Amino acid sequence: MATYTTNGIFCLEGDWNHDLRDKTSVQPVLDILSKSVKPRVRTIRRDIGTLTEFEYYVTKWAQKKYRDYPVLYLAFHGRSEELYLGDDNILITLDDLEELLCGKCHNRVIYFGSCGTLDTHGTRINRFMKRTGALAVCGYKADVDWLVSTAFEIILLGAFQWNAMTRAGIQAVGKRVRSDAGGLSRDLQFRIFIARADPSWARSRSARCELPRRKSGR
Repeated sequence: MATYTTNGIFCLEGDWNHDLRDKTSVQPVLDILSKSVKPRVRTIRRDIGTLTEFEYYVTKWAQKKYRDYPVLYLAFHGRSEELYLGDDNILITLDDLEELLCGKCHNRVIYFGSCGTLDTHGTRINRFMKRTGALAVCGYKADVDWLVSTAFEIILLGAFQWNAMTRAGIQAVGKRVRSDAGGLSRDLQFRIFIARADPSWARSRSARCELPRRKSGR
């Protein structure tokens, strides 16, 4: 049997329903990964209901002490280039997240577990990776069904456990997902973007963070 080291998952999750009695959560996905993968997958999960909470925990994830949790799992409602934080009127845009994480995501992956957030041009995602330094970004281009996406997420997040946080490792993740869940990937319009190997891509943090922000289209 092959040996490997697991890559911790840092999950931030919003409310899925305005009725707070609703118990819908991605926690079972994390539980399955923790119990079925050896060595055990390390997970951290926090509930997010406000912009302050989101910014606080995203900034925490980017700290060096959490480098063993390189996969940021953002479980929220969403739409093109946006996440909803509990209330439909509280939004985080790609621009906002780009500013929060500018230059802080070396060898880290951001997974948008939300409807339609990656329904945008690939050049926009590439700029996000370039400014944040992220190794890869993945998520969905379309609205997704809860049960179907849950099944897919177990396969996707599991695939991250067998591969290193390198370009080759993430390419292997994409290959495994296409092999094990190609139909689901197509139905969900799943997309994965990997940072370029071009040396000019790996600019200094200060240089990346001096790039001008795109004006909001809203």
